[in-house]
Amino acid sequence: MAGQPLASQLQEDVTCPICMEILQDPVTIDCGHNFCLQCISQVGKMSESIRCPLCKLSVRKNAFRPNKLLASLAEKIQTMDPADIQPEKDDSRCKRHKEKLHYFCEQDGAFLCVVCRDSKDHKPHDVTLIDEAAQNYKVQIESQAQDLGQKDKEIIEEKKRGEGAIWTFRAQMDLERLKILEEFRLLRQRLDEEESFLLTRLGWLEQQGAKQLRQYVTVTEKQLNSLRNLNKSLKLRLQSSSMELLKDIKDALSRGKEFQFVNPTPVPEDLEKKRSEAKARHESIIKTLTELRDNMGAEGKKDKSAFMNSLNKEEKESWSLLQKNISMLPTSVPVTLDKASADPDLTFTQDLKKVTLYIVAEKASSRQAKPRPFYPFHCVRGSPSLSSGRQVWEAEIQGPSGGPCMVGVATEMARGSQSQNFSTKSCLWALRISPSTCQPFTNCKAQEQLQVCLKKVGVYVNHDGGEVVFYDAITSKHVYTFQTSFDGKVFPLLGLQVACSHITLSP
Repeated sequence: MAGQPLASQLQEDVTCPICMEILQDPVTIDCGHNFCLQCISQVGKMSESIRCPLCKLSVRKNAFRPNKLLASLAEKIQTMDPADIQPEKDDSRCKRHKEKLHYFCEQDGAFLCVVCRDSKDHKPHDVTLIDEAAQNYKVQIESQAQDLGQKDKEIIEEKKRGEGAIWTFRAQMDLERLKILEEFRLLRQRLDEEESFLLTRLGWLEQQGAKQLRQYVTVTEKQLNSLRNLNKSLKLRLQSSSMELLKDIKDALSRGKEFQFVNPTPVPEDLEKKRSEAKARHESIIKTLTELRDNMGAEGKKDKSAFMNSLNKEEKESWSLLQKNISMLPTSVPVTLDKASADPDLTFTQDLKKVTLYIVAEKASSRQAKPRPFYPFHCVRGSPSLSSGRQVWEAEIQGPSGGPCMVGVATEMARGSQSQNFSTKSCLWALRISPSTCQPFTNCKAQEQLQVCLKKVGVYVNHDGGEVVFYDAITSKHVYTFQTSFDGKVFPLLGLQVACSHITLSP
């Protein structure tokens, strides 16, 4: 019942610390503690000087003051029903001496009664009243709790840095994967182009050889027919009469003697030169490819062996599992710039990897009045957009003053919107980069400026996990991470503000 703890507390207040019974003729001594008159008098008889049994302060024997208020309270407590008084817990009394526990031993960390306190086991120890000890430790607890709270904050910050470092690591792995895919794609494309040219050239040379064969056969057959006709006419004269044989005989013999076979060149020098050049090119390519194949084979075997030897058993198991599920790895393509989405003041390189801000001075005033998305930046989207999986790219910033510029991602809903008119739902996550600082911001909120100089920034988007990670692509240090969620497609977004500044994407 609610009254029991109060009654129990009142009973404790009117209990003599010496006899542990309800106070009889209660008196208050100099230090303020209360005892039965008979109990404290008995203590005075045992020694010439009296010390308070509780606090050990010296007190005067003739200064005991009767405490009528406690006497009245003790009488009322005695008349109460024992059931109304909450029994004392077993741990509030000494298990050995059955006395109430009043003291705390610092050395042993134990609760003591009056008898325990004066025993040889604890007498040389630092002993204080329980409430005083609790107060002392309360101060220590509060101090330690404050220290732990500070450590909690430090751990949270360290956790953020650690997570950022891991995200940066993952971003760089995805970027390296993208570079490998892109380089091998370009190599295969170049090999296909070279193969196509070489085979087409061989086909053309073969056609020229067939044409040359037809011409050669035509010329030689014509001369051969002429020779055969001369020979045939001479043989016919042998079968004719003498007069017929001798008719124009000199002309006939002259034509036979003058006949000369003119052998045409089978393969013209120019065609032979083309064949020779083609063969030399083939031999050069074959040599290069052979060396590349051999080098890649030897270096690849060495690299693979070193890598596999560095793995422990658990890592080798995960490697084997990944090998079986290699098709599950996410695919990605390099980011390029989408000219169709660009501000008219932006110009691009042919490969759509570099954007430059160009403003004609006389048109600047008229353009200032014309609203544009993401003002004051002149922006362009990147391609492709991302609706699942991951995407990574790096943007190198250059220009007269190094900025300011904007690098980040946006959703489809941000398309064509004014930055100041965005809804409360985030649709833009970016860094506003200045020469010596950068500031993470969304359409809803700008974060505190970071004292970091970014010349090349990496952007890593995990669509499924809702992370947008920025890192320094030169030092590989994490800069900032947005934790969010995407309802639909997101696309890279770049913005320039200073004329003649430009951003170059890689890979």
